[in-house]
Amino acid sequence: MLDPQRYELSRRFLREIVVNLSGRHITVADEKQPNFVTLEHLNADGTSSLYAVFFEVKKDSSRRRRLVLRVQSAYLLDKGLTRRQAKGGKVAFETLLRATYLGKPIRG
Repeated sequence: MLDPQRYELSRRFLREIVVNLSGRHITVADEKQPNFVTLEHLNADGTSSLYAVFFEVKKDSSRRRRLVLRVQSAYLLDKGLTRRQAKGGKVAFETLLRATYLGKPIRG
């Protein structure tokens, strides 16, 4: 079932977050998959809500020299960061793209 809050947040924020990934902090959410997350602080009223965007980057299997970024999920983290998310290593977007293209693992 469609969650109206998740849908509205995705409509308002998701495109801009993805377009600006090169300037954002990216955390290795799970190095085995690999899975990455970037966080956005949303509230302008002084309170803090974390909007998490989980994504992966893979080589395109049908076209050479092309990478595919797929957003896996995006939602508010009501309970804050999990222990794994808080301790995950950081990676620059350019480093993530280069490592994916060259087939090198990203360590978190």
